[in-house]
Amino acid sequence: MGDQETLGIKMLRKEYDHIILLAHGSPDPLWKQPFESLYSEVSQTYGVANSSLAYMELTSPTLEDAIASLNSDVKKVAVLPLFLAVGRHLRHDVPEQIKALQRSDLKIELLPPIGEDALVKNAMQVAIAHHLGKA
Repeated sequence: MGDQETLGIKMLRKEYDHIILLAHGSPDPLWKQPFESLYSEVSQTYGVANSSLAYMELTSPTLEDAIASLNSDVKKVAVLPLFLAVGRHLRHDVPEQIKALQRSDLKIELLPPIGEDALVKNAMQVAIAHHLGKA
C-alpha cells in the first residue's frame, strides 16, 4: 500500500497522474478566493503532488507554470476547466496553450468544462430554486 493510500488520500483516476484545475483569471485578488478555496479542498483529498490550480490569463500561476512545476514522474495530465461552458477560450486559446506545452514524455488532455457536468448543472438548479424560494 502506498503512502497516500495509508494516509487515506484518494487517488486520481488511473489514466491521469495529475489534474490541473484551470480558472479564467483576473487581476483582482478577491476573484481568486473561491478557486483557491476549491483547490485547497481538492489538494487535501487528492494530494498536492497530484493536483494544481492554474489560471488561463491575467494572473498566476499560469498553465505554463503548473506544467513546469510537475515532477518528472508525471506522464499524463488532465486539465479541468472551471468554466461553465465552451467558448472561444476553450475552443481556441486553451487548446493552443496545451499544444505548445505538449512534450513527447508528457500527455496533456483537456477535459470538458466543469459546467457541462450533470452534477454541477443539478447543483446550479438547486441553488437557483433556493434563491427563488422553491427549495
